[in-house]
Amino acid sequence: MGIAKKFKGICIALASLAITATALAGCGSNQDAQESQGSGNQVESASPSKERITLTVEIFAEDLDYWQKKSQEDAFKKALPNVTLDIQSVKDSNELLKTLKIRQAANEMPDLFYMKPDHVLQLKDSLYLWNADDPLVTMNKSVDKLEVNKAGEGKYYGLPMKQFSEWVYYRKSVFSELGLQVPQTWDEFVSTAKAIQDSGKYQGVALGAKDAWTQYPFIGFGPNTFFNDDNTASEAAKTDTPFSPDGNYYKAFEMVEKLYQTGATGKALGIGYSEAGQLFASKKAGMIVIGQYYYPDYVKYGGDINDVGLFPLPVVNDKSETNRQVTVVDLPFGISKNSKHIEEAKKVLEWYFSEEIYKEYLTERTMSSTINGIEADNLFTTTAKTLDVTPFFIKDGNEDAVKLSNETKWDGNAIGQQMLAGKDFRPIFEDLNKKWTSARKKLGIQ
Repeated sequence: MGIAKKFKGICIALASLAITATALAGCGSNQDAQESQGSGNQVESASPSKERITLTVEIFAEDLDYWQKKSQEDAFKKALPNVTLDIQSVKDSNELLKTLKIRQAANEMPDLFYMKPDHVLQLKDSLYLWNADDPLVTMNKSVDKLEVNKAGEGKYYGLPMKQFSEWVYYRKSVFSELGLQVPQTWDEFVSTAKAIQDSGKYQGVALGAKDAWTQYPFIGFGPNTFFNDDNTASEAAKTDTPFSPDGNYYKAFEMVEKLYQTGATGKALGIGYSEAGQLFASKKAGMIVIGQYYYPDYVKYGGDINDVGLFPLPVVNDKSETNRQVTVVDLPFGISKNSKHIEEAKKVLEWYFSEEIYKEYLTERTMSSTINGIEADNLFTTTAKTLDVTPFFIKDGNEDAVKLSNETKWDGNAIGQQMLAGKDFRPIFEDLNKKWTSARKKLGIQ
């Protein structure tokens, strides 16, 4: 099960906005594809001595405003006076992969684009390979932290754009009112969630499982974090029955089942990410478990910034064991190997990763840096300095794991939804073991 599939996931929307320094169409997608996805305002600023080109850039809609704003500033026009950015945005990771695979099949990949880590191996045949001595590689401190990003022979598929950690956000006033302490173990976390729910005044944990991906801190990461195993997915590809009672998946789902059966997640299947975020921001829930990217939404929803506390989700049950906090290396930038303007695409990344542009993004989005010498200064980086936790980096599944997951339709978050609906995961896992065994034989995986 690829980690990145858990992130913002169900709604499907595709928008396009052209933000320009000039006005001539370039490579990356054909005119019909561009017209079908719309276009936006154009800002002209071109050097008459240089060829005017257009670069197609595929990003998430949540970052569209930032790209639009910064692309219209003088710094961009000075760095790339002859370049037009045709910025096309997608709502979520599922739609991003769908769009990129359609373009890959048509040999019309964007020039420059976001990827989630579990997209990399599915798109690798279309990617420009970065040399280890490229200045943009040497300045990126996270390029080696993604195993799937390593193309062999010292080359890389993409440049990670950001990092973030996973947190439990909690309302300080709710904990104070109910006499609760920050939990130190998983069992204590479950008990704390139940105590908040049992108060009758607040929901224990705000969870918007109508958007299945929101379960990823439990369902997606649990099989790794609970057992200090960063490579669960790839190891699963080596066995016929990875969903058996002695395996990480089974034991992790048993632990998550304890939380779900308390009722502390309320009517989670009836609301999505946004509604859950608003529930917590309006102090109708005592906790929410989510990444750093939620904080700007918390502020937008009117949450009291003086009443929000943070702690890493406890994944240990022995207080003498140091807790592990998942750190996600995310959004490796890819460049199409068939782009006619690879050097210009690199210059866009040089501009983006400059301190003036990149540090402001990290501050605005409350993310952590992947670039040497540029550090974010926000609530999360400050809190992290006070904690005794081990940063935990999870490896996405290798190619065999990806093939097997696709063949068997293995989707832990969908099973989590069934658990929230009261179904037992065990018969589902029994069936999955049979499908996994057959798939390994069919695909010739040993």
